[in-house]
Amino acid sequence: PVGLQPPLPGRARAPEEACAADRAPAMLQANKANVITSFHRDALDVRKMELDYYMMVFDKLSTISSTLAGFASSALMVGIPRRDDPYLVTLVMLSTGSALGAHLLVVIIATMCIMWGPGYALRGEDKDYVDRAVFVLDTTKNSMEKFFIFGLICYFASSILVVWLLFDHSGSVTITVVFCVLLLWLYCKSRRIHSVLVPNKMVSGQIHHNGIKNVGHLMGDPTGTLNLDQSNAFASTNFASRI
Repeated sequence: PVGLQPPLPGRARAPEEACAADRAPAMLQANKANVITSFHRDALDVRKMELDYYMMVFDKLSTISSTLAGFASSALMVGIPRRDDPYLVTLVMLSTGSALGAHLLVVIIATMCIMWGPGYALRGEDKDYVDRAVFVLDTTKNSMEKFFIFGLICYFASSILVVWLLFDHSGSVTITVVFCVLLLWLYCKSRRIHSVLVPNKMVSGQIHHNGIKNVGHLMGDPTGTLNLDQSNAFASTNFASRI
């Protein structure tokens, strides 16, 4: 018929192009959410390595402290043949008891951290539980290291004092000199290793900004707009420009 024209190819594809244009903001927002999710998953991997580090430290502290606590308890059962110096006997009992108590404290606290720390981080509702677990383990590690060093000093002091109770004067002087040399060598080596391997400033894997509580909220509305007031996501779509 006159006046009829075949439809142009462009007009036939117009609905498909319009549908694709409507999906573009949603796909863009999905890509943004995927980037943020990958970023926070990598951050959790770093936190997992921190947890493994603290578990290793507590395991070593518990193993060594249990051995030293056994030695200290054995020293309490040693018979003292000479009781003519009550002050020396008191010092022996005080140092040995302090060594035993300090190492037992380290063993018990380290065991509790090994049992409950990873479970608290694993079964928590969000990443805040992981951050809390790492923080508690870090502060506990610092205090347990101090108790471990205190118990080690008390153990060496107890060993030297026991020698003065069980041996004669010349033997006691000889063993005391050997112990003092070993203690001085141990202190110098420890300070050198600490200065080389322990950095002056520690860097944590915790993310202080742009935290994510619900990744599903990062999808936003169909137009790709992210409403932070309603989503409570605590993240913005332009977060990568501020990392």
